Amino acid sequence: MTIHKSKGLEFEVVIVPDLQAKTGGGKRKLLAWLERGLESEQDSDEITEFLVAPMASKGEDSGASKRWVDRVYGERESQETRRILYVASTRAREELHLFARMGAKSEDDGGASLVHPQASLLATGWPGLEAEIEEQFDAWREELLAESEGSAGEIGSIAAAGLLSEGSNLLVMPLRLVRPALLRRLPEGYVAPVLSGLAAGADSGVGVGRLYSRHEGGVVSRALGTAVHSLLEELARLRMTMDWTTARAGLARLRPRIAAEARGAGIGLIEAAEIAGKALAMALEVSRDEVGAWILSPHAEAASEVCWSGVVDGAVKTVRVDRVFQAGLAPESEGAAAWWIVDYKTAHADSPAPAASLPQLRPLFAPQIEAYARVLRNLHGADAVVRAGLYYPRMLLLDWWEL
Repeated sequence: MTIHKSKGLEFEVVIVPDLQAKTGGGKRKLLAWLERGLESEQDSDEITEFLVAPMASKGEDSGASKRWVDRVYGERESQETRRILYVASTRAREELHLFARMGAKSEDDGGASLVHPQASLLATGWPGLEAEIEEQFDAWREELLAESEGSAGEIGSIAAAGLLSEGSNLLVMPLRLVRPALLRRLPEGYVAPVLSGLAAGADSGVGVGRLYSRHEGGVVSRALGTAVHSLLEELARLRMTMDWTTARAGLARLRPRIAAEARGAGIGLIEAAEIAGKALAMALEVSRDEVGAWILSPHAEAASEVCWSGVVDGAVKTVRVDRVFQAGLAPESEGAAAWWIVDYKTAHADSPAPAASLPQLRPLFAPQIEAYARVLRNLHGADAVVRAGLYYPRMLLLDWWEL
């Protein structure tokens, strides 16, 4: 694919060929112009300055305005080339391989010299590669001179081929030194103290062994659930500074990233695109649901995908909460009378009346929510008023109760 089409995607291994290829910048133009917006009383976005710099007649020097415009254009093209190389390089998760064909020219003494690249991605990355490539080229040239002693002129003719000779054309960029791990061992005979904190209540029914274990399901099902969670988290973040229309438009731009994450889970290209489309449609429907919009809207102490650590039944437990905030005592109410802990569940019922399935689903997930509530009370006080909620994006239903 092109570098532009790779934006938003990631791959374990990325190969970028032909870095020496011309980028197309620096072309002479009959007319060159610049547009610039100036501050005006109307404070409009319309163009307020337009400079046209024509090409000089044949045999004449370029005017000052043409030279200035060309310089500005060159700077812009250089910045764009840097951005393109950055995009290509940052698509790699594990390995990045850059390929280029270096040029060489013959010298009068029968030797060869390296031609520095121009107007290419290789030229953009040249400041970081030049020293090593020059060193390698000099070593190759000395070796070739020794082999072709008495055969002046051969070096220039085989310079390009020599640069691609096996065993001499690979540069491995030096890695940063890895700091050694510092091991701190407990003294012999160490006994852990008894953990203090929120003890298990007799009527809570919550135990470490009873916490909900996520159903494995299929790869596609898990990928869809992960995608929906990511989109709802991002939608809540966008809603903090945007209205719903703008937030929905911003969410749609995440579709390539969601598809890439599904690909990373081992799902094929077409199916990953379908998962991204379904997840996006589901998240947008949640934003149009009154209860869903209320959950994702800004509230006091609101946070998404927040991690808490606390003591549950004498053991330290780390939990991740999909959505927590302060609001009123009932859904769609404002205020700060209660803490709301909401978990998203992509389960759905195939019955004509999906709401009737909520009582059967609650026992599966209630221990998980109750454990979250106990950690929250450990953080904010045992008398904190807590409401638990299970929101089902596929069914657009909220099951909630008091804790």
